Amino acid sequence: MAALRTTPPSDWVDLLESAWAQACPEVRHIEVALSGGLDSVCLLRLLVALGQRLGLSITAVHVNHQISPHAEDWQEFCQWLCVELNVPLRVARVSVARQGGESLEAEARRVRYAVFADSTTPVLALAHHADDQAETVMLQLLRGAGARGLAAMPVMRALTETTQLWRPLLHINRQDLTALAEAHDWLWVEDESNLSPQFRRNFIRQTLFPVLAEVYTEYRAQLARVALRAADAAELLDELARSDLEALVGADGSLDLEPFAGYSAARMRNALMAWVENRGGSLTPDALDVTLNQLLTAAADAAPTLQAGAWCISRYRSRAYLFRPFTPPTHTIEITFEPPQPIDLPDWGGRLRFNAVKGSGIAPHFLGVGLTVRPRIGGEVLPQFRLGSKPLKTLLQEAAMPPFRRERLPLLYLGETLLAAPGVGINSECLVEKEETGYVPIWVPFDGL
Repeated sequence: MAALRTTPPSDWVDLLESAWAQACPEVRHIEVALSGGLDSVCLLRLLVALGQRLGLSITAVHVNHQISPHAEDWQEFCQWLCVELNVPLRVARVSVARQGGESLEAEARRVRYAVFADSTTPVLALAHHADDQAETVMLQLLRGAGARGLAAMPVMRALTETTQLWRPLLHINRQDLTALAEAHDWLWVEDESNLSPQFRRNFIRQTLFPVLAEVYTEYRAQLARVALRAADAAELLDELARSDLEALVGADGSLDLEPFAGYSAARMRNALMAWVENRGGSLTPDALDVTLNQLLTAAADAAPTLQAGAWCISRYRSRAYLFRPFTPPTHTIEITFEPPQPIDLPDWGGRLRFNAVKGSGIAPHFLGVGLTVRPRIGGEVLPQFRLGSKPLKTLLQEAAMPPFRRERLPLLYLGETLLAAPGVGINSECLVEKEETGYVPIWVPFDGL
């Protein structure tokens, strides 16, 4: 390839400098996501010129998805361009699951952003522009998205704890970028998937928007306004959800349904969605309505369980609980008591901790050789001072332990003697004397519930 070192016009660099000053003026190192397409080539050249003007360090990252038959050519082009511009380039070759259509696009995006998350720079710049933003808003509208979806792509957002995503071209139209590149004979590659009718975004770009532009010439600006207003609405909803959850969520992460039921339907949906998403769960709009109905209308003695992505939601005694599905072992596991070290039990999905307490807890001589944990099988009893032997089932009910936690609670045994149900009750015949130090077993599931 012939060397081309055309410098971008100063007015374009001025635009980038203004965007940089508003978004991240303290940042001195920016990594550019470089696909090799028109948009990312323009952004890289503009940021290189800005870097020369302000003394910024500019690097690039190219993700080779290995999907297109031209993927190797695109990588080679990006490597050539970065050599010409004296820009260090990070190349990542990734594997993308071979679903078709939108699934392929979504998976490619997922692995691409995973590469971006490995960036060691404070800012990673993406070349999304006004047309991309308009397409995203329209896609979200057609999907029936709410405020968060319609907010589309922000100029800045956190990617990781140390890296921000920056989109400095969101106010620039694609046709202006094309004119810039063509005026300076810049080279770029064309992704044939941009013409494929199997992607909804391409239909919007190639068919819907040209028709729309005949009547609504400013449709890009109008859709950008939709995104800005939706972002404001989403921020207000988030603030309301945070305030509501501070009042509703207990120390164990459960949701108090009694005050919750007094909220408006919209406010309940907003709080419930935030509660689930804060833990990494998810609910479709239909699933959200079904879950809300079950939590509020199920019989008082019922404990409905519903899916929330990788999590489950269950109700018990006017509280809702969020937990991961888990099947505890059905066999006995030997453990060694070595205070103050906790005992990790990955098969059980948690950790057994022993708190030293003067005048309370299990006497140390019961915590020696032969100590095991076992699952519940039913019919277990625990001696409880003058009350005699009390059924474990009753103790669990008195402790208000939700059914899903009872099923995964490891019981502590010495030989065939049940010493304790951690967090529920201790065998009164195994308690320490008043002046001695005993150990109170506490069960801590890895989910923190």
